[in-house]
Amino acid sequence: MLRSLGRVNGSILINGIKSHQSRSVLASVSKISSPKVQSVRFQSSNNNQPPQEIFTKLSDSKDPNRNQFFQYSWGSWLKNDKLEKLRRETKFSIEGISKLFQDINSIRSSISSTEISKPKQLNDGTVILNHNLSEELIGEKVSNAVMPIKSIASIHEGKHHRIYKLTLANGKELVLRIPYKLESEFSISQKIKSEVATLDFLDLKLNLKVPKVIAYSDSKLNNLNSPFILMEFIPGDLLMKKWNPLAADSEQSESDLKSVITPISEFQDKLLSITFNKFGSLYFKNDVTPLQANDLPYEGETNPDLKDRWRIGSSIEKSFSKHKNLLSAKQINELNGPWDSDKPSELITSIAAIELENLKTRFSLSQADSAKVVENEDLIHKQITAFENFKTISSKLFNSNSKSIMNVDELFKPRLFAPDLDPLNVIEKDDEYYFIDFEYSTIKPFIFTNYPNFLTYNGAKIYDLEQDIPGYAEMDEVEKQQYQFMYYKTRNERLWELELNSKRHDLIAIASPHIKALKGPYVQALELKTDKDYLYVEGSIIQLQAMWEAYVANELCNSSENEFPIKYSAEYLDQHQTELEEYQLEVVSSPFAATGGWIPQDMFNTLKESEIIVEDEFGNYTIETEKALADEPKP
Repeated sequence: MLRSLGRVNGSILINGIKSHQSRSVLASVSKISSPKVQSVRFQSSNNNQPPQEIFTKLSDSKDPNRNQFFQYSWGSWLKNDKLEKLRRETKFSIEGISKLFQDINSIRSSISSTEISKPKQLNDGTVILNHNLSEELIGEKVSNAVMPIKSIASIHEGKHHRIYKLTLANGKELVLRIPYKLESEFSISQKIKSEVATLDFLDLKLNLKVPKVIAYSDSKLNNLNSPFILMEFIPGDLLMKKWNPLAADSEQSESDLKSVITPISEFQDKLLSITFNKFGSLYFKNDVTPLQANDLPYEGETNPDLKDRWRIGSSIEKSFSKHKNLLSAKQINELNGPWDSDKPSELITSIAAIELENLKTRFSLSQADSAKVVENEDLIHKQITAFENFKTISSKLFNSNSKSIMNVDELFKPRLFAPDLDPLNVIEKDDEYYFIDFEYSTIKPFIFTNYPNFLTYNGAKIYDLEQDIPGYAEMDEVEKQQYQFMYYKTRNERLWELELNSKRHDLIAIASPHIKALKGPYVQALELKTDKDYLYVEGSIIQLQAMWEAYVANELCNSSENEFPIKYSAEYLDQHQTELEEYQLEVVSSPFAATGGWIPQDMFNTLKESEIIVEDEFGNYTIETEKALADEPKP
């Protein structure tokens, strides 16, 4: 059997059946005749009933439906369900939105045109992008005597934020995005400031089709009492509707696959067109330190409106915020850049360092009995060991001057990377493609980036089922399907590489198996979801040991020593392999492990009604596996 330390992304295995998660966007809201601001919320019930529409007069603060409007309803968790939902509550001031639009109307009255100008900060801390206050985006100005908002609808509950659609009195529609309280206030602030600046850069500098931002605030110190982004609403169909990754080979299926891959690769190609002066993330000039404001983000800007608009500040790579609520802003700022363009390895070292800082903080709090959760100190020790090994090897993984890497200089230049390029984040409208999610976007070497998640496959590669798999023709159907899955994932990744090669042949060295292996520890560290995922990081380091001498001889890695930088004992390697296999078995055999115990609400309700999901005295849920198997229809 083929074995791999990699993870298969983009799917959930439930009772052996592979199903893809997709985001549903409700395209319309019921007509509302009342002049007062109202809302509609689409709440899932179960598979036998349609979604219920919950209306509430949001102008009435005593309306019992008002609070329910902000509560998370898209799914439930097997453990800590109440806490997880509380962290995703998106309460904001409805009256504050009305005040925001009154301020916007006042600004529109005071400006003569929508030419590009510096972002304008209001007294409450909200920032307005004046050049986007056009009639095309927000419609004609209405009198302040008229309620500016006709209705508010909750249309999507995502991984990191909630999406509301505002219908204005003049008929225009906008999106209000409210972040969940999953990260620290500092991290949320940095993310919002950087993402808005990135959207602004993509719009004004690269002329890409992205939502235009009207206003935003990076904290709750505003009239809405919540961080938010107010942006253009783009109607249309998600590109994901066309994505069928397990389609059998044919001319039609290849064409269909390319119809999704091509627009995303073309968007990436435009992202790669600019090389920057540092590694980090984009911000508006006023949002970085005075020292960072002195450095131009890139060379050759001739447009006076854009010359002093953006700067490069600290990185908002996911690792600097995810599960880092215990770290102070000072601790994070010491490690998150920005970095000089001639020091790419510092980006990798910083990821190891931030994980170590977080683990040591967790351990210290546990020792002092100050932790809010019961920590497994033995597991923390194992993670610390793994990330100390990662830190040891981090500066040695890549030789940025290697003569064995084609176009090495191009691969290590600072370029913009958007980690969520995905058909779930692409809206097709009038034969054009709009890209809508740029959280965690960073500037780093292209060689450090990974393929889009919907294509990424870290398992064993199969290019031809008959030739690569001995005895394939004689296998039973279930075993064939397992290899077919691996073949299709390999095929899809290859189609992406062919697109990259056709557009940027100078960067195709990223497809080298040796390059992928060398950046394996870094990529796995960026994908941490649970404490035990450190096993994948350590495993990818161990895999390098067998090829290290060859990498040194060919000057691929940044070391002249043939001896591997980390000394592993045979006992340690055996223990790691055992623990990794046990963890992989745990993930495969545990329902919903791939989603962290999250279950779509319709499915959760059905399983609970069938007593397959049972609640315990602490408010957690367990899966009654025997009951589930007993309820399965007999063949």
